[in-house]
Amino acid sequence: MKEDYIPYPSIDEILEKGSPYPLIILPQFGGYWIEDPENLGTPTSSDSSICEEEEENLSPSTYGYKLECKGEARAYRKHFLGKASQMIVSYDEHEVNNTFKFGVIYQKFRQTQEEELFGNNEESTAFKNFLSFLGDTITLQDFKGFRGGLDVSHGQTGAESVYTVFRDREIMFHVSTKLPFTEGDTQQLQRKRHIGNDIVAIIFQEENTPFVPDMIASNFLHAYIVVQVENPEADNTAYKVSVTAREDVPSFGPPLPSPPVFQKSPEFREFLLTKLINAETACCKSDKFAKLEVTLPIPARHDRTRAALLDNLHDELHGHTQTMLGLGPEEDKLENGGHGGFLESFKGKVDSALVALQGVPGQAVSSLVRAGLRLPGRLGTALLGCLLAYVLHCALSE
Repeated sequence: MKEDYIPYPSIDEILEKGSPYPLIILPQFGGYWIEDPENLGTPTSSDSSICEEEEENLSPSTYGYKLECKGEARAYRKHFLGKASQMIVSYDEHEVNNTFKFGVIYQKFRQTQEEELFGNNEESTAFKNFLSFLGDTITLQDFKGFRGGLDVSHGQTGAESVYTVFRDREIMFHVSTKLPFTEGDTQQLQRKRHIGNDIVAIIFQEENTPFVPDMIASNFLHAYIVVQVENPEADNTAYKVSVTAREDVPSFGPPLPSPPVFQKSPEFREFLLTKLINAETACCKSDKFAKLEVTLPIPARHDRTRAALLDNLHDELHGHTQTMLGLGPEEDKLENGGHGGFLESFKGKVDSALVALQGVPGQAVSSLVRAGLRLPGRLGTALLGCLLAYVLHCALSE
C-alpha cells in the first residue's frame, strides 16, 4: 500500500542537511536502483554474453573491460555452419547495434530542476575538458559519420557535437549545451527532444550536488552515469562516478571499484564508454522498455534494411537449393562434379530403398501417404516424416 510506504528523503531535505552530498539520491517513491561498489556479485547484466570474444575483427580491450550484448543476438552462431548457415546467421544478427547515441547533461551547483539543467548555456573549463576526454568536437555540417539524429545539412541542431569511435562502434553524444537554446522556452524542448529520446545519459557535475533520476521526465531515459570532477584545475584531475537505472533494468558491467574514483586516464575513458554501451544493452532488456518498444513504429530505414536482407537470403538459399537438386544452370552442375545434384546422385539409393517396401502392399503405402497429407498440422507431418525417415534409413544402409 502506498499509504504505508515511507518515502525516501526529498532532495530539498538532503540539501538542508548540508554537504557532502551523495552524487545520486533515489526518488521519494523509488523506481530506481543505485549501483553499490561494495557489492560485486552481479557485475554484468543477466542473459548477456560477451561480444568481443566472438568477433574476429573487433578492436581488443586494452584494460580488459568487456562489452556485453544480447545473448540471443548470436544464438545461432554456435549451431550453424556452412554457406547457407552463414546467411541465416547474418540475417539473425543484423540488428546487432554498432552505433550509439548518449546524452550529456551539465548540472551546476545546487541545480535540482529539469529546466535548470537544460537551461545551462556556458561550458566551464572543467566541462570542456571532460567533453574533449569523451571524444572529438566535430562540425555537424556535412558530417559523414553516424549523426545520431542530428541535422548535418541545415544547422537545425546546432553547429557542433562530440563524436568518437570506440572499439569499432560509433558514438554520438547529445551535449545539452551544444544543442540549440531557445529564448523564452523554459523547457528547452529543442534540447530535450534529443536527450529525452536517448536511453542512457551522462550527468556531469562540477561541484558536489545530488542528482535525482526523476528530475528529467522521459519515457526513454532508463539509466544515468553521474560523473563528478575532483581537482579540475590540477594535474591530478579525478572523477567520482555513480550509476543509477530504473528498477526493471538488470545490472551491467564493468563494476564500479571501491571507492568509485578514477584518475583522468585512458583506462577511465575505456571504463566509461564500455559502461555506457553496456547500460544501453541492459536497458533494452527491461520490461518497461520492451513494452514501450512494441508501441513504436519501426523506422522506415530499418524496415527496408530487414526486407532487403530477407530478399537476399531467400534468393541465395533458393539458388543453392536449385543447384543441390540439379535444377540450376549447367555451370553449377559442372561445379558439382558433372552430376545432376543431390537428387540424381541419391536417386539410385532411394529407388533401391523403396524396393524394401515391396513387402508392404502398395495400397497400404499409398494409404499412409494420403493419410499424412490429410492429417492436420503436426500429425500429418509426423507420419510423412516417419515414412521418409524409413526410406532414407534403407537407402543409407545400402
